[in-house]
Formats: sequence, C-alpha cells, structure tokens
Amino acid sequence: MMLARAAGDFYWMGRYFERAEHTARLLDYHLAHLVDTPADVLARGWQLLYAALAQPPPISPTETGDAEAFLVPDAFALAAHLIEDTENPDAIIQSWTKARDNAKQLRPWLPVRVWTCLNDGFLWLRDCDFTEYWAQGPNRLPAGVVDRLRHLSGVVEARMSRDNAWRFLELGRFVERLQLQTALLRAWSNPSNKNSQVWAGLLEVCAAYEAYCRTCSMVIQPRQALAFLIANPEVSRSLSFATRSVQVLLSDIDPAGGRYPRRAPHRRALRLAGAIETNLHASAEIADTQEFLGDFAEECRTLHDLIIAEYIDYPLEQGLPS
Repeated sequence: MMLARAAGDFYWMGRYFERAEHTARLLDYHLAHLVDTPADVLARGWQLLYAALAQPPPISPTETGDAEAFLVPDAFALAAHLIEDTENPDAIIQSWTKARDNAKQLRPWLPVRVWTCLNDGFLWLRDCDFTEYWAQGPNRLPAGVVDRLRHLSGVVEARMSRDNAWRFLELGRFVERLQLQTALLRAWSNPSNKNSQVWAGLLEVCAAYEAYCRTCSMVIQPRQALAFLIANPEVSRSLSFATRSVQVLLSDIDPAGGRYPRRAPHRRALRLAGAIETNLHASAEIADTQEFLGDFAEECRTLHDLIIAEYIDYPLEQGLPS
C-alpha cells in the first residue's frame, strides 16, 4: 500500500520520462538525416513530426517549393523549440524538469542512484550550450538525451524493487507511450503519405525496422508497416505491446480489480486490447485505420482519466476501510 500522492508522483514521473524520450528519438532520427534527405521529404518529415507531437510548427509550408524553408538554418530553430524552449510546455527540458519536480517529492521511495542519475541528466541538459552541440552535429544533443534517458531506465530497472512505486512509474510510461504512439501512427497514416522513405523512417524511430524486414518484407509497404506497429506484440513501441504492459501492471497493482466485476481501468485496458485485435482484420483501407486510431486515441485519454480517478485522485472516503 502507498499514498495516492506518491502513486501520482511516480505515475507522472514515468509519463514525463517517456514524453522526453519520444521527442528526443523523433528529433535524433530527423536531424541525423538533414544532409542526405531531399528537401521535400525533409519538409514532410518536419510536418509529420510536429503533427505527431500535436504542436503547430513555427513555419508551415504547403507547397514543395517552400520546402527549402526547412533546411538547416530553420531546422536549428525548430529543434531548439522542441528541446530547450522553456516557453514550450512540451519541450524536452520542460518534461525533464517536471519529472525532477515529481522525484523531489519521492526521495524516501527513490533509490539514491536513481535520483542522482535523474538530477545529473537534468543539470546537463539545463546547462548545455545548444549552439555548441549543434556545431558538433545537428542530432548530437537529442541523441545525448536518448542515451541519458536509457541509462536512467537501466538504473531504475537495476535499483528499484518491483513494488507499487515501480509499477506506477512503469504504468505512467506505458500509458504515455500508448497516447504518443497512437498520435504518431495517426499522423503517418494520412493517405497522401505514401513515400516509402518516410515510412522507413517511422520504423526506425520505433526501433522496428529490422523486425519488420525479418517478419514482413525488405520493401516497405505503408499499410503493412502501420498494421505491424499497431498489432505486433513483440515490438516494444507497438500499441499491442503497450496495451498488454498496461494490463499486466494494472493486474499487479490491483489484483482484485481484474476479477469480475472488473474495475473501470481494467475494463478500459481490456477494451483497448480487443479493439486492436478487431480492427487488425477489419481495417481494409487506410481511411478506416485513421478512424480507428482516432477512436483509439480517445480511449487512451479515457484510460488515463480512469486511472487517475481510481488510484490517485479519488474521494477520501473511498480509500478508507469500510
């Protein structure tokens, strides 16, 4: 048993970690290909990236002729907006700051090594010179963020007991992953987005390119790649994997809630898993998949609300023994 306040801090800390890594992975891939990518593909990539993050880009070209606007000089401003702009609530530095604020409230539960790693990463990002890193390579800074967050994940795995503190941390990560991956796939699934290079990029960002080539084909087919990232249970960034992880964590946190009559978060997670199985075979057209992803995104938001209401922000009398 743990305090709801502490459960909430662990849950949100997990969400902010996942959010920061998601943005950093997108930027790392995109900035690493600035030099050898055609201008129109580069512009399309920036548009998809901002759409996936549900943010309006500072520059929004509508024609291929405007693609030059997204070349290196403006890529600097776009990347800085997503990494170090403290006015942007979804920038990486903001996510890391909020995760650190949550961690400050959890020192009695948090192993010292985890706090030290988290705090070192925050101070490094806060004090780094973005221009200097950019000069070493456009993707140098987001790649460094990814490395530090993965190191932090390793320390968490090695140092934290598998108690409810760890479970709420992981639950936050996977709920955030569900929402972010759904938004990412929804942005990519636009029928006009048929460029195989862009789809290969999506598989790379999701660490699924090699698995796709082994399982499906060396030729990237948009519909097949989309279905792979939705329903493959062995790819850690697939919707199926994240949904299954949420179900397991909910069962460990609240074993009674998984039995009949199931509690609301358990029912919603089960509904998400069922939706993936049903739509995997029912979606014959990309447009259908877009509709499915729209509904799925709404279900994910509801799942988050139900988790908060059931385990974190519930009426006091509900938490007292009857």
